[in-house]
Amino acid sequence: MTLLASPDVTASSHDVINNLARDLRHDAMRAALLFDIDGVLAPIVARADNARVPDEVIALLGELRDRYLVVGIVSGRGLADVDRMVPVPGLFRGGNHGLEVARPGDAPEIVAEARPHSAAMRAFVTAYPDAVLRPHGVWMEDKGVSVSLHFREAPDPTAAEAFLASEVSAAALAAGLRLRRGRMILEVLPDVDVDKGTVVREIIRMSGARVAMYVGDDQTDMHAWRALHDLEVAGALDRALCVVADQPGVDPNVRDAADIAIGGTDDVLALLRTLAA
Repeated sequence: MTLLASPDVTASSHDVINNLARDLRHDAMRAALLFDIDGVLAPIVARADNARVPDEVIALLGELRDRYLVVGIVSGRGLADVDRMVPVPGLFRGGNHGLEVARPGDAPEIVAEARPHSAAMRAFVTAYPDAVLRPHGVWMEDKGVSVSLHFREAPDPTAAEAFLASEVSAAALAAGLRLRRGRMILEVLPDVDVDKGTVVREIIRMSGARVAMYVGDDQTDMHAWRALHDLEVAGALDRALCVVADQPGVDPNVRDAADIAIGGTDDVLALLRTLAA
């Protein structure tokens, strides 16, 4: 694998973006361009329901869809939310960290492995209404097949995280559910072996892409990068380009796991513009 720039290289973002875009434009009809939403296409905000993908980003994704083999969104958000935030027809979409998938033009569907866990998820949601969570500075984002418990706005984030780590985590595990930690988030989801990497593998398999870029910024995006690396080693990809949208708050382990570092959402916008040039 050829690395264009690693996170510890001091080349300017401008040079990295130009080099990355030049390689992808050269292989446009063999390339898959895959993006997370929060922290990548949309700036991180205190409440996830207030996040917004800028209009220019949406327009550029539409342009790229017509110029590259594949453009896809792979998010921890539910697919209904993905489609609301990125209303671009013709994209591959993965939501809920791989628990929901949709081919271009298709309606979202829950993967078969997760469906038997629906009753346990609904029981968990019922057990933790706002009246229980709010006093700890926690609010629940109910995504149907999974939930995200946010504590970014908590008056005492350390205490909120301790509450989630003890009482809430124990209840979720006792119900046979799985936990996943992100940036100021605890996610509760079905205990199935599905993640962003499984979505990425499926997109590459269905599309036949030989070059793939995935831009992420969180621990869950590391699954997508690992899948691309594995596909490259297996010969299913010629090149895997694992890009971190680096910015304050990004976990150092995430930064180290990427092959290529650019800045936050402003640099992602610059990358989209350059890819479309």
